[in-house]
Amino acid sequence: MTNHLSCDDVLPLVEPIAAGELEVAANARAHFESCPRCASALATARRIESALSSREAPAAPARFSNTLLLRIRRERWQSEQKVDRLFNAAIVFAVLLVAGGIAALFNVEAMLAGAAAAWRVFAAVSGEAVTKAVPSLSTYVASAGLFVSALVTWWWAERRLSL
Repeated sequence: MTNHLSCDDVLPLVEPIAAGELEVAANARAHFESCPRCASALATARRIESALSSREAPAAPARFSNTLLLRIRRERWQSEQKVDRLFNAAIVFAVLLVAGGIAALFNVEAMLAGAAAAWRVFAAVSGEAVTKAVPSLSTYVASAGLFVSALVTWWWAERRLSL
């Protein structure tokens, strides 16, 4: 026993059948034989397919390929420029961080004194609640840094994959 198909089931198949990309199943053939609307749609699609296949495909304009390749290269270059700017900013930040670390190594006493003074000011301003939370503050800062770096990496990867 064959399944009965509706017009909604058969109409999306008309163009692939007319183009020869899809064979007509028995239940679809039965529907085309019993439904004048779908049979007319298939006949029209076959006429259009026949008319198109009897003609030569038009040639692309002379500069089409060159213009398209130029546009693709320009868009890729612009995308790479954005990635390069972000990479350069990250390098500058890393160099400054390393330079600060080296300066701190040469002047450890001043750095410790400055950190101690900053800590005293911070502790005085923040009060007891911050003092109790300080052991976990470094964990929060580290996790926030990891989260931000994960977001930046995800954003960068998505942009690169969409090219």
